[in-house]
Amino acid sequence: MRALVVACVMALLAGCSGGGSAPTAAGDAALAQQAFVKAVERAVPAVVNIRTVTAFPRVKGLSPGANRQLIQEYLDMMEENASGGETSLGSGVIVAEDGLIVTNEHVVRDADEIIVRLWDRSEYPARVVGADARTDVALLRIQPSGKLPVAVLGDSTRLKVGEWAIAVGNPFGLESTVTLGVISATGRSDLGVESTEDFIQTDASINPGNSGGPLLNTRGEVIGINTAIVSTGQGIGFAIPIGTVMSIEQELARNGSVRRGWLGLGIQALTPDLAESFGAKGEKGILVNRVAPGGPAEAGGLRGGDIITSFRGKPVTGVKEFQKQGSSATPGSTVPMDILRAGKRARVNVVVAEMDRQETRHTPQKAPVDAWGLAVEGIPPRALRNLGIEAGVVAGYVDVSGPAWEGGIREGDILLRVNRESLPGVDAYRKAVAAQPAGRMVSVLVLREGAQVYVAFRTR
Repeated sequence: MRALVVACVMALLAGCSGGGSAPTAAGDAALAQQAFVKAVERAVPAVVNIRTVTAFPRVKGLSPGANRQLIQEYLDMMEENASGGETSLGSGVIVAEDGLIVTNEHVVRDADEIIVRLWDRSEYPARVVGADARTDVALLRIQPSGKLPVAVLGDSTRLKVGEWAIAVGNPFGLESTVTLGVISATGRSDLGVESTEDFIQTDASINPGNSGGPLLNTRGEVIGINTAIVSTGQGIGFAIPIGTVMSIEQELARNGSVRRGWLGLGIQALTPDLAESFGAKGEKGILVNRVAPGGPAEAGGLRGGDIITSFRGKPVTGVKEFQKQGSSATPGSTVPMDILRAGKRARVNVVVAEMDRQETRHTPQKAPVDAWGLAVEGIPPRALRNLGIEAGVVAGYVDVSGPAWEGGIREGDILLRVNRESLPGVDAYRKAVAAQPAGRMVSVLVLREGAQVYVAFRTR
């Protein structure tokens, strides 16, 4: 089918050129097809199958830290039977001839034993060198009998929308399966995955088992690691740029974990109206809306209402870029920032702290859920005080087939209001759910990682 598509595209191009002929178009299509074949032949030997052995039944799911709004990462969503057992989970890419392999963190999460099958069908036990749930990257090591074929890495920063893309993996256990598509978007964000998200979007088919496998360009170079899909659409898949993957891989290889910087402030986009209201009409930057008490930003002299115009001497272009800069800053280092405060320019120096390391938590067993697909729990008064809120309930479990998941609610979210009505406890929450008839659009204010956001979904 894809070959036919290529032939049709080549024929159209030849026709538009004014001097093309059917034989020329067919020849161009054959050349294009040959290029795809060579790309796959170059890459497939470095793609591995990964499966795990689990001693006890667990429900595999998304990283607790990866709150994926609109994306249902069902590549790993299966519940083992009561006796546990061996389950084909995904794919990986060999990045060093002595046995280093990159894959997704969710592929190997909770595994008691990991088995890697190479292209020649030989198998080796693997150990986790390090894993980072925040970016969904894991690094494995095997001890092969000889040197392994290594993937050729491309440059994910130079990708263009419309380029061909090839996904390789083991969907449903079918090894070395290849699908073809295009790059649909780059730098895709605002998907609710992470503040530092920066995904490649493709329509190359990604199915269960493709997780951790490579996304290739037409030269057979790895440009990304396949990680997620939008379950409600077709042909919408996402890959982590290989530049991001290898940056994480290097730190995992050195330290077994990833250290991230923390500045202790909340920020938002600086709109023209906000800039004018703060006496900074025409200025570019971001607006500080919260400073964590006792945090690095407060110690460095930042205040709510400050406008940050530069970070380490470079202009601040937006919220996402600033978040990336902050998290990539080395803990313990001092970063200068230029600010505007009440119309006056100043410079502050902030000593970067280390972001709390995200602990790997086991996804809980499936709990009884309500009509929204949620199982909620009350919050102790002391915890409410520590969170700086008066009331709310926490989502202890979210059913991926329920309307709340589709709206963007994830495990660990704290529900504060339903349709502007506060939730002083579980009973109030249950009454709010019962009061909403099927088919009604509801809004829920949630607290997630220190930030309050509204989500909306239609009840069933």
